[in-house]
Amino acid sequence: MHVVLGQASAAGNGELALPLPAAIAAALRVSPQVRQAEDLRTAGRYGARAGRASLLPRLSLVAGRYWNSTRNGQPQFVSANGAHETFGLLQLSLPLYSPQLRALARLARDKEALARSERSQVRLSVAAQVADAWYQLALLHARVRIWKSTLRSVDILYRGTQQKYSVGAAAVLDLAQTKLLRHNAESGLQQARAQRRAAQRVLDVLLGRIPSTRVVLPALRPTSHRLPTEQLWIEQARRAQPLLRIAARQIAVGDAQAGTLRATRLPTVTADVDYGVDTVPTPGPSNLGWEVFLGLRMPIFNFGAQRDRIADADARVAALRAARRSVLLQIRTTIAHDYGSAQAAERAYRQAVKQRRDARAVYDMTRDGYKAGTLNALNLAQAENGWLQARLQVATTLVLLRMAHTQLRLDAGTYPGERSAT
Repeated sequence: MHVVLGQASAAGNGELALPLPAAIAAALRVSPQVRQAEDLRTAGRYGARAGRASLLPRLSLVAGRYWNSTRNGQPQFVSANGAHETFGLLQLSLPLYSPQLRALARLARDKEALARSERSQVRLSVAAQVADAWYQLALLHARVRIWKSTLRSVDILYRGTQQKYSVGAAAVLDLAQTKLLRHNAESGLQQARAQRRAAQRVLDVLLGRIPSTRVVLPALRPTSHRLPTEQLWIEQARRAQPLLRIAARQIAVGDAQAGTLRATRLPTVTADVDYGVDTVPTPGPSNLGWEVFLGLRMPIFNFGAQRDRIADADARVAALRAARRSVLLQIRTTIAHDYGSAQAAERAYRQAVKQRRDARAVYDMTRDGYKAGTLNALNLAQAENGWLQARLQVATTLVLLRMAHTQLRLDAGTYPGERSAT
């Protein structure tokens, strides 16, 4: 199935530019988990509507005919009016006082709210999966670019060394060393491309996408704004984290279930208004009439069964309240851990940038010395490897930094590209 990737745009040459928000939006449209959560939410909405409708009057048609045995012209069935009884009634039933129906309606509303929160949690989980795959692919894109740049550079060196060797200006060791540098660069590029293809397939599966074009991700840059304080992330999680809302609504559902059990101990008052015929002879227009029935039903004693059911429901609600406190503690712990990881990632990125600058200076001086003949290929290989590792480290720490910021957003209950809290 081919899908349109939201805000994704063509990058030219059969390539597709895909920022992270567009990738998440595309995955949310095709994810079967999200579709299942949507269907469950729809079911909850219909259940809530049915619960509200149960509190309204009901109109029904009741019709039938009895045949009873008689003895000496009198029906033997004790409740019969005659040997042949015909009735046809329009019946209007009104729940005048029904705590059970009200409790069930409340339970249906709370279940609908719980389904909405569970849908939000599923969407957040899918967004987290896509973000992880997207950043993995972004890192491998960067690695491929670095290895390609390295290969171009060492290939130029190798060709220059070949020319110098052909005229006797370079040693065999220099030629072999530069050839080894080129071979290592080719191997590194091939490995990075294979890893990128694997990561691309993972992202394609999450997006429900036919891999007809190569995905090009926008270049990552460090965030320009300061990292918000840990407390701000915790406060945002209190407002938007679906896990907390699920826990709160599970408590509400538990309270509602306990309420339905308590309501069964209360009286129920109903009224029925009937209009039609209920007669022994063949009915005619003159037999039409109406009647009103008021009924009261109240349980008296059931050997404590209902009391124990209510106690069981209350204990379960208490367990749900403890579970919510546990979820809050877990979220606070996760945010504290990920906040520390984000701070560490910022420091690691700054240090990597500094090391890259120093490695570049060493590499430039070593390369100039090699070209001038004052340094050999072994010195160049060491400098080249240091420059390569420094660039790879910068790419890795940058992706880890952006992933850490995104992870904090996910911890707080939001994801890139989300328009509003759901």
